[in-house]
Amino acid sequence: MTTLAGIIAAGEGSRLAKSHPGVVKPMLPVAGRPLCHWVVDGLRASRCRGVTVLTNSRGLAVPPSLQRAFPDVSFDFVSADTASSFESFRLVSLRLAAKADAFMISTADALIPPADVARFWSRCSASGAEAGLALTGHVDDEKPLWADVDADERVTAVGADAQDRRLVTCGLYYLTRRAAERLPAAAGHGRLRDFWTSLARSEVRVQGVVLAKTLDVDRPEDLAAAEAFLTTELIR
Repeated sequence: MTTLAGIIAAGEGSRLAKSHPGVVKPMLPVAGRPLCHWVVDGLRASRCRGVTVLTNSRGLAVPPSLQRAFPDVSFDFVSADTASSFESFRLVSLRLAAKADAFMISTADALIPPADVARFWSRCSASGAEAGLALTGHVDDEKPLWADVDADERVTAVGADAQDRRLVTCGLYYLTRRAAERLPAAAGHGRLRDFWTSLARSEVRVQGVVLAKTLDVDRPEDLAAAEAFLTTELIR
């Protein structure tokens, strides 16, 4: 069965603007390819052939680049200057929920081995959960979003509620149509992390899937680590 997924690529990437002036974050060159190409590679490992991509008004280079690189993928491009990460997530979720019973959404800078993306999708789909969070024990973030899980990997707490401080979210999410249809208004949360904290407090089952090492690219110093990760661990 074909999987549908989304990519949130609407952030400003302000911390990378000085090192790469004029280059939007999804198009940052990492190990010889734009960052967003690596993300699509991961999603395709789950037989994903339909991807909704949200960019801001500065992201004009993203659609033609992805279409040239992945002619086998059906892209749905959306441009919007959203007010928050939650608004971006909500927009993409509702667009995907109109087409699929369940789907994945990735941030534009989540570097995750394709096999782990496939495992995340398989585990969430089989769990019966309404939502899912990809987690990692590799913590290299200025403001990590911590998450606790129980013995069945069900997420029990997120953010300030988390006590274990062993696992963090890594920019890959799972949502069902039912959960998407209950999303609050765009102004309901100022940040995406606030939504996940709130959802973990509710009665909704949120599946956690612990992955191996993952990386994101937020700062200029992250680029060297990303290059090494991609060339030594993802490129075979």
